[in-house]
Amino acid sequence: MAPSPLPLLFLALLLTTCSLPLNKKRLLVLGDSNGERQGWVYHLQQQRGGGPLVNTSLSGNTVGFDYDGSKLKLSTLENLTGYLRKGYAEMGAIDEVLIALGTNDCKVGFAEEHDRIGANLDTLLDRSTAFFRERGQEVPRFVLLSPPPLDDADVVAQFAGATACVRSVTEAYRRIAARRGLCFVDLQADPGPSVLQYSEDGIHFGPAGYEQLAAAVIRQCY
Repeated sequence: MAPSPLPLLFLALLLTTCSLPLNKKRLLVLGDSNGERQGWVYHLQQQRGGGPLVNTSLSGNTVGFDYDGSKLKLSTLENLTGYLRKGYAEMGAIDEVLIALGTNDCKVGFAEEHDRIGANLDTLLDRSTAFFRERGQEVPRFVLLSPPPLDDADVVAQFAGATACVRSVTEAYRRIAARRGLCFVDLQADPGPSVLQYSEDGIHFGPAGYEQLAAAVIRQCY
């Protein structure tokens, strides 16, 4: 009996996706204010020479906290299906999903829930995978970014103590990435705290800082 062509077709599609140059890959970004406007996503586009991309980064975005129900639009878990549909509708397919969240989850207002951040990320990844499988679509590659360095000395009150939190989140993300076989971008280590020289508020960065964050993404996962 002749072998089924389906496994061979799947392999061919997989190899095609893996061999795509970075500027041809269809990227969906789930992020926060550091990915908005001319943040790290803008500079990633510059450094990869353009290409199909849908950027859903939004100031205040969390992995899964909804500000006690008052700001549902800022919980990525609440809006995940809409983001995935948007990416698929605008690009026709999604090759990779870059997840760059966690800084806002470390706000003081969520202090009693900080131990849920990793579990929320696991749920986000599970739901994302199910979204594609339920539709018979190829599951994209997931790239997980740690929160960037944060300096408690400069932050506003709602981020008091967040330096330790983002470091803890980074380690939780590292474990999740290792368990799931995902590429992990450790911004705490590369570019590391030196990037804070380009920050005036301890959280956001100037153009040179965002250039460094984008370069670190490419360096570590591409």
